[in-house]
Amino acid sequence: MRCRIVLGLAVLTAIVFSGQALEGQRARQGQFSLENARLFYEVIGTGEPIVIVHGGPGLDHSYLQPGLDVLAAQNTLIYYDQRGTGRSEAELDSGVVNFDAFVDDIDALRQVLGHDKITVLTHSFGTLLGIEYARRYADNLTALILMNPTEPGTRFADQTRTRQAAATTEEDTAEVKELTATEAFQARDAATLSQFYRVVFRATFRDRTRVDELELDLSERTATNGQDVARLLGESLGMANGGLDWWDRLEDIAAPTLVVHGRYDSPPVAMARALSEAIPRGSLAVLDSGHFPYIEDAGGLTSAIAEFLGGLEC
Repeated sequence: MRCRIVLGLAVLTAIVFSGQALEGQRARQGQFSLENARLFYEVIGTGEPIVIVHGGPGLDHSYLQPGLDVLAAQNTLIYYDQRGTGRSEAELDSGVVNFDAFVDDIDALRQVLGHDKITVLTHSFGTLLGIEYARRYADNLTALILMNPTEPGTRFADQTRTRQAAATTEEDTAEVKELTATEAFQARDAATLSQFYRVVFRATFRDRTRVDELELDLSERTATNGQDVARLLGESLGMANGGLDWWDRLEDIAAPTLVVHGRYDSPPVAMARALSEAIPRGSLAVLDSGHFPYIEDAGGLTSAIAEFLGGLEC
């Protein structure tokens, strides 16, 4: 049984620099069928399970690797591709690709892999899935980690847009315009869409040159389906009617929750702080990074997560 502990510097250092220990581990991959979809998953590491919920919407889990793999030194990491992207299959229909189904898929994955409880680690848009999972499946959740969260509302929307615009250069704007005008982009060519995302994501880095370290070679399915997946999810959330406002839902989250935020990300630190304070057992770690802390501040991210998980009560 693990009670409240304080992780020493030696332990944190071992976790942060555990790449060599992971070299001998092989990922276990598989698929499982649901009533109207087939989901791909990948498991690596040992220890308490963490289900990793990727963002987008319309991307797959590959952009989170190998950066987050370092956490497998202490935990079992469970990556998966959301419906219709990566190696997960689904019809592009509102009855199949919708927000409720995406939330339920997380628990289906937990059951298939035989875990009584899981920690859920989300990134970006995945925050919304994590929030709803914590409300809907509270008894199955050990802890929640919201990494570089999307705002669950619009309180900070103007500040986010202003910060994003300030970080976007004229070169970025011109390159996006050029890419989106090509036939290859309209045909959803994987290489062209991959470059599009690289340009868009430049503005979300503290050091723009490090965007090339982000794994963004989109699969054919992700490139072909991603825009439709994003559209269907947006429709199921009612985004066309002015966006969502979930700030009042946060008080229903009972699980210990860590909000991890990069101070150079587009949403301001104030948003992440408000998010952590609205969750009854919330805490905040601010890192020296942009939207992808596992690239720009891997040590800070790993230490923050290790301290949070190590500090959970029995």
